[in-house]
Amino acid sequence: MPLFFPVLILFLCLWLIANRVDQYCQRFSPMVEKRLISSYRIIPILMVAWLMITRARAIVERDVNHIEVANRLQGTNNDFSYLKLLISGDGVGEFALLFLLIFALWTINLPSMKHAPLTVRKAIQSRVMLYVSACTLLTFWIFFPESNYYAPESLPLQSTMSADGDYSILMVVVATLMIAFSGELFAIASIHNLDEHFIVLQKRALVKVYVVSGLLMFGLHQGNYLDTNWISQPGNEKIIATIIFLSQTLILAFICVPSKRSDNLLRVGEGRTNSFAMISVLSLLILILVTSIVLRQTSELDSGNRFIEESLWLTASFVIMVSFTQLLPRYGFDAASRPEYWWLRITLIFAPALIFWFNSLAIFIIPGLWLVASLSILMPNIVEKDAKTPSQLGMAILVGITIGIIFTTSLTEDMLSNLLLFGSIPMIISNVVIQTITND
Repeated sequence: MPLFFPVLILFLCLWLIANRVDQYCQRFSPMVEKRLISSYRIIPILMVAWLMITRARAIVERDVNHIEVANRLQGTNNDFSYLKLLISGDGVGEFALLFLLIFALWTINLPSMKHAPLTVRKAIQSRVMLYVSACTLLTFWIFFPESNYYAPESLPLQSTMSADGDYSILMVVVATLMIAFSGELFAIASIHNLDEHFIVLQKRALVKVYVVSGLLMFGLHQGNYLDTNWISQPGNEKIIATIIFLSQTLILAFICVPSKRSDNLLRVGEGRTNSFAMISVLSLLILILVTSIVLRQTSELDSGNRFIEESLWLTASFVIMVSFTQLLPRYGFDAASRPEYWWLRITLIFAPALIFWFNSLAIFIIPGLWLVASLSILMPNIVEKDAKTPSQLGMAILVGITIGIIFTTSLTEDMLSNLLLFGSIPMIISNVVIQTITND
């Protein structure tokens, strides 16, 4: 079925603009409208479920013409326990996507939103659909590679891969839940002027995200998934994608969601232009400096000046994306209190996944992006004259701990892995500082 994945991608693209599609369907009679809306929402679920059923049948029947069975299960007994490969093997993307698609549609029935109007619950659902679809499309080439679905010219004569799969089932479930819960946070951060309906949802979503993100970081560390050569070791794309999803979740939880309240409390904005100019310059300097330091610590780039070249390319990629998004408020995408900052933070969320399309070193820019995110929530209050200024003690702690983390991790053998474990601390501190200001 050569058109299977193009059709699936088409429907996922429709999920990106669910509101527009629903409005278009309203042109038809109520019965046709209902069927059209149900179709474009349910068909992707059915297609992914069919992929899982096909894989499960090949595993149960030991179909050696199926690439995963040929690689993992030749010579094994017919045992239903090997169905765990649906989660721990090549089917990890199918399992996660099926769960996320079902979860996205189910969010209209979230217990945290049971007292909200139907229009608000539909808005939450459409934004979660958008987030799930965006995450899927950005990493489709990683979790659904052609090699998993097209039979090669020759199959191995004996198993060459582990029959237990490549990943812990528990960690796959935790990572999937993290993406699902971060979808709730994305909905909260992207829907404006309806904050009174999100009080319970926000509290519960943040608690869930804190728990699953902590478990994922612990699992990545304990499972030695961070003990890898991020430049020369092949086959780690799924781990990098998981870390990118973790980055998205942390920025949403510690920066994007709390920034809604802090931005709403800002006044006219005397010095607003200067504020964004300063964050732009600081972002450029931070990304070049931090990314260069991290790349310089790798064995492949510890000599010569290539680490500077790579850091410049990574920074330039981010700057191009930010420059494009800053044009969007001029064309009506300006519902946020500070649309320029809101689009900057959205770019911080999705930039690593976009950069990873054409640059395998995208993971090295994540620590710098976390530092930029930390400043983005505080800069308006620091520069704008009619805004509450953060405490000097809080800023001193932020600067001191940030420098300390960078210096300490630079002394270790794998600076990037340690920064991925501890680099989110500045975002946590920024969150605490801004909460102190907004609660006064």
